[in-house]
Amino acid sequence: MFIIASVGMDNFSEDKVRKIILAGADALRYSFSHGLIENTIARIKSGIKVIDELNSSAKIIVNLPSNQVRLAGPTLPRLVKENEEIMLKSAGACSLDGDCIYVHAAELGNKVYINQIATIDHGKIALQITEIINNETVRARVLNEGAVQANIDINLPHGADDEQFLSRCKEVLAKLEEISPDYLAVPFVSPAINEQIKTLSDFSWQPKIIARIENRAAIENLEKICQDNFYNLILLNRGKLGLEMPFERLGIFQKEAIKTIKKYKKQVIISSQILEGTIHNYIPLRSDILDLTNIVLDGADGIMLCNETALGSRPAYTLSVARKIILEAEKYKQTLYCKM
Repeated sequence: MFIIASVGMDNFSEDKVRKIILAGADALRYSFSHGLIENTIARIKSGIKVIDELNSSAKIIVNLPSNQVRLAGPTLPRLVKENEEIMLKSAGACSLDGDCIYVHAAELGNKVYINQIATIDHGKIALQITEIINNETVRARVLNEGAVQANIDINLPHGADDEQFLSRCKEVLAKLEEISPDYLAVPFVSPAINEQIKTLSDFSWQPKIIARIENRAAIENLEKICQDNFYNLILLNRGKLGLEMPFERLGIFQKEAIKTIKKYKKQVIISSQILEGTIHNYIPLRSDILDLTNIVLDGADGIMLCNETALGSRPAYTLSVARKIILEAEKYKQTLYCKM
């Protein structure tokens, strides 16, 4: 099983990248979902430099931007408390000041409904819409404490504007031609949008293409995606899938999706919240251990570590933990085959 380590956007040093590779990462993953394109390109080049210096076989994986809606403000982290009432506003409606939470979504009031539950930062904070004040402004009640700030995602039924999304993808693809990453992870937004994505570049550097399964359209079209020769691998983004379906269904969906993907002879990667317990704990959470063990036993070909390496202060430790669990699970799996 191969391990992908996500590299964070906040001045991730060459020394940390070096430790990640030496700890056993098979690939480094960089995302264009937020931040300046030029800054992400610079971080990728820095990672390539470290790989070359170590004479490593580690690969570079690049995420095309998501069409996820993100917060535009506040710029600095703001703590929100349970049962607090907050105002959400479209970012273009006014200057980013005052006590409001600003969202990169035009006519926000037309995109939500009363009593809707919206989540922030992959579900870490939940809000209940209580009042639609006008087309640009809504009131919400905070259901659990947490911190909000610019650039983190907010889960709304309508994603980002399609034209803006495709324009950013095209800009990113033009920049990628000079560095030729080994893998390109493409979000599956809808059949029509993804057909347009295929025309944005000639992909002359011949990357292996990863289809990111992370919304309802991707779930419904999974078999068609597996049959599409444009995609070489399939990635199940559990962070977003857990918000796109009843959470109690996610475990069953993961198992069934792995079977479907393997039926079409494609490799499958599991992403998000795999070993997040190691960000703060020396001994991994028992649920994390069991989760990764089952991922191996279910037949996944790889895992993608996200916050564990992108935000955690000791990414190399997380990788060493992952390697130990994977090795034990693979040894057990081998004994099962021998008994058959």
